[in-house]
Amino acid sequence: MRSRNTSRVRSLVWAEHRGDVASGIEGNEILTSATAALIVALLMAEGVTVIHMNGLGIVHMFIGMALIPPVLLKLASTGYRFVRYYTRSDTYRAKGPPLLPLRVMAPVLTVTTIAVLATGVLLLAAGHKDGTLLEIHKVSFIVWLVVFGVHLLVYLPRVVHSLRADWGAARRQAVPGAGLRAMLVAASVGGGVALALSLLSDMNSWHG
Repeated sequence: MRSRNTSRVRSLVWAEHRGDVASGIEGNEILTSATAALIVALLMAEGVTVIHMNGLGIVHMFIGMALIPPVLLKLASTGYRFVRYYTRSDTYRAKGPPLLPLRVMAPVLTVTTIAVLATGVLLLAAGHKDGTLLEIHKVSFIVWLVVFGVHLLVYLPRVVHSLRADWGAARRQAVPGAGLRAMLVAASVGGGVALALSLLSDMNSWHG
């Protein structure tokens, strides 16, 4: 009898553990989707500044700097899933890999993302237009925009579904960790604004 009860307790603990792990997978997906939605919103604003660079150059640089923490958060969340999948986590492997074309594009997206942000920071640090840096910045942005656009179109339904799930989880606690996810996204926004504000004097003195 005691052995049977012990076995039952172990089964319940294991089931609970599996539920926690599954919630972690869903939570990771929701965090990635929320961060992606934030990045898209900032990029739409950045797109307006590209069209009117003469009058909105400082705004362009401000948004560019503010984008850095959210982008780093998204790279961290997607990188975590990548590591868990390829280190053979059963639950992450059960979720399945991305489509092959997206897996091929992922390194390009990562490299161009880093290139766009890094060259933007270097241009700001230089204090003026640097021909080579500017060209790398432009080319990286164009390649990044195309790859990110394809990536977004494929994942848009999943992003919408994940965000709806998290909205429901706030009421039903269906996916634990909603508070932590909100804190991480808010911290990335706050960190981005703080970074941009700290560099505002450099933006004002930049010569285009």
